[in-house]
Amino acid sequence: MDKQIEEFENYLRNVKKTKENTVLSYLRDLRILLEAMERRGIYDAKDITEDVLSSFFAGLKEEHRANSSVIRNYTSIRSFFRYLVDNGDITENPAENLHAPRAEKKKPRILNEKEVGFLLAQEYTNDPKGKRDRAILELLYATGLRTTELVALKLSNIDMSLGCLRMDDKRLIPYGAEAKDALNDYFLYGREYYIKKINENSLKEQELVFLNYNGEAMSRQGLWKLIKGYVKKAGIDENITPYTLRHSFAKHLIDSGADASAVQEIMGYTDVSTVTRLVPKDRKNKDPYSWARLRNN
Repeated sequence: MDKQIEEFENYLRNVKKTKENTVLSYLRDLRILLEAMERRGIYDAKDITEDVLSSFFAGLKEEHRANSSVIRNYTSIRSFFRYLVDNGDITENPAENLHAPRAEKKKPRILNEKEVGFLLAQEYTNDPKGKRDRAILELLYATGLRTTELVALKLSNIDMSLGCLRMDDKRLIPYGAEAKDALNDYFLYGREYYIKKINENSLKEQELVFLNYNGEAMSRQGLWKLIKGYVKKAGIDENITPYTLRHSFAKHLIDSGADASAVQEIMGYTDVSTVTRLVPKDRKNKDPYSWARLRNN
């Protein structure tokens, strides 16, 4: 089976062009399967039955592996045996009728207003990085932008006169005075520093609002690292992510009396139930534009 795993690896890399991290995850999971099968005296994939795989997964659960890890194992092994069938190595897929456990749905962490205050009111360095970072944090909380939307935000998306973002999907998102002040400060005294580092032929980067030290588009990982650093400085002992700020923004809008359908529109949710589950049962909808008053607008 070791040779079949190597062939599967070659298929993932050279035929499917699978991402490197995914390939490595599949290989780790298949090595675990290989070792478990060899302990049972099974050395060929054609000798692995559905019952054998069921026993293997039961063993993973007994080892108290994380639910997410077991689910990934199911995905890797099902893909491997599907490949073997398609490749003619085996005639029946022993993993075909196996079902992965349901993913555990954890309630997203929501920052309270005091924690938001600690995060946003901390001292930023009085240099381009500090001005950029303050603008990023203020804008994330004031608008509920997704990570991908923030790093791809263009100058044309910002309407400074109206104090709102005009997103490419036609959403109009107001932001408060604190975010407006942070953006002004960044545009006046910070962004030029990053602009000077842009390759003169990189027209795309010249249109982006936020850039990294090299004058390139910020990555999602870079944004997460930035937020993690400020969370630590603020003394918030939690694994806060951009999604935490986005979800906290939605919850605070609802708590301030915003209408669920209005919040759905700003956030770009396709299903209003994503918002309505945040609404307290004893609360009636109030001013649908109350979000515009968040952060001192």
